[in-house]
Amino acid sequence: MKNKERVYVYIDGGNLYYNLKENTYGSMNFNFKKFVKSFVGDRKLEGVRYYIGQIKPKDGDKQSQSLHKHQQMLFEKLKKAGFYIVRGHIRQIGKIFTEKGVDVRIGIDLVEGAYEDRYDRAILISSDGDLAPAVEMVTRKGKKIEIVGFEHKPSYALIQKTNTYHSIKKSDLEKFCPKEVKK
Repeated sequence: MKNKERVYVYIDGGNLYYNLKENTYGSMNFNFKKFVKSFVGDRKLEGVRYYIGQIKPKDGDKQSQSLHKHQQMLFEKLKKAGFYIVRGHIRQIGKIFTEKGVDVRIGIDLVEGAYEDRYDRAILISSDGDLAPAVEMVTRKGKKIEIVGFEHKPSYALIQKTNTYHSIKKSDLEKFCPKEVKK
């Protein structure tokens, strides 16, 4: 009997969130578990990590409080699906909000997982080229890596470093979100 390939999934939550939003889907109705399963197939899923900048509510700021509440509901949904949430933080400079500490955590966890033999293959759901050095280290360690990127924003730096690349289109995302909840 042949052993199944062990797979670990790493999701750049901010990257996925913005792609869902750009394609007019909300994250609350998106079936994350089914989405991940579509890439894992019949291989052995060792774990799923979802990386996201955490929103901090500000006193008297209804928008930040609303966003925080929505994010907490998303966290509960992801936990119920068996995902491990890794939190970075959100920094505001003027009216610009940026996610901090997330890409570094993804990169470290990818490399650490390869060196600690947690998986045979990693699936990275992101189109962020900043992760290319970590992807390269994982492949040098002899591990396989699949990139799940977004058709309208491909990362050629990631594509060049990977064993397998999946390009996600809007029509692919539709499979994981009921039509009646489309925004």
